[in-house]
Amino acid sequence: MALVTAGLALTLYALLLFAYNPEQDDVNGPVPTRWPNSNITWEINPAVGNNIFQTPSMPASGAQVTAAIQNSFNSWTMTPLGGQILNALTVTGPTTTTLTDPDVNDCLNVFSFTPSSAVDFSTGTIAFTDVVTTFGTPPNNTYTCTVGNNTTTHSCPLPSCLIDTDIAFNPSQDFSVTTPALASDFDLQSVATHEIGHMLGLDHSGITHVVMFPFGDTGQSEQRNLAVDDAAGLAFLYPSATFGTSTGSIAGAVTLNGTGAFAAHVVVIDATTGNVVVDGLTNQDGSYNIQGVLPGNYHVMVLPLAPDFNSGVYVLSDFGGWACGYSENSAPCCQPGFSNCTGTLSNPTNYTGKFF
Repeated sequence: MALVTAGLALTLYALLLFAYNPEQDDVNGPVPTRWPNSNITWEINPAVGNNIFQTPSMPASGAQVTAAIQNSFNSWTMTPLGGQILNALTVTGPTTTTLTDPDVNDCLNVFSFTPSSAVDFSTGTIAFTDVVTTFGTPPNNTYTCTVGNNTTTHSCPLPSCLIDTDIAFNPSQDFSVTTPALASDFDLQSVATHEIGHMLGLDHSGITHVVMFPFGDTGQSEQRNLAVDDAAGLAFLYPSATFGTSTGSIAGAVTLNGTGAFAAHVVVIDATTGNVVVDGLTNQDGSYNIQGVLPGNYHVMVLPLAPDFNSGVYVLSDFGGWACGYSENSAPCCQPGFSNCTGTLSNPTNYTGKFF
């Protein structure tokens, strides 16, 4: 059994096989991580600062903020895929808490808007999700939860389980709960919907119009609504009884000079509309298996992904590396604000905004 904690904001490290990029652990190969059952509970600290607005000059109330978070959860549970709800996810909450900072040991899922100065928000980060997983071979995959002086032991029935997620919003960034979003503020519901995707087990996507794309900007509220890639990813992790019979899969392999290409970005395009539907990354041997694809005709496009400084590790915030010659020092590969970043963003699939 092993425990892993990671803050999902600027960079995501992964060993990927599946589509829509679920968060994964390595248990004799990559396995998706998810909650051990399909019911999620959450808590919220209703204390909000003066950086969340209901009008350009009036701060939002705790009740308005809570309602925005609830709407974000509703987007995940109630968005159909091919006209049907194909996920079995249910959400219970919220209960209120006085916790302000992420606690990776309590196995509680807390939303906080007034974290202490001890919580570090990297430059450009507007919110992040602390994710804790336990992984190993059942039934030996056990973990503990500590709340106050009380510690309990639990068992994960899967190779990898989510056991704790905390979402913190940057108190130095301005948010709004209005419809439409205020032009100068980040839309709270959109940001929360993205972070809840991490909470449920989804990693970043390379498709610009989906909730799990890792960049956003002020005045944008499009990411309140799930795209097909998002809904398919959720249904894959928490499938309904009809998920398997209502969808199909696209499988194959990507090779480069006769060798399997690791972490190639596979994009599935609707042959009729030309719209990108789902995406994923190839496994170490170049194989991929994109599940949850609705019936239809599709084209498959393959693109490279920019490597990180750490050899062999790929960063899911670096989608678009094919446009800059794999240079970490040239846009759009480098992170906005990176001092060595030169040039201008020329790829329309990348934003100049900030990271989630």
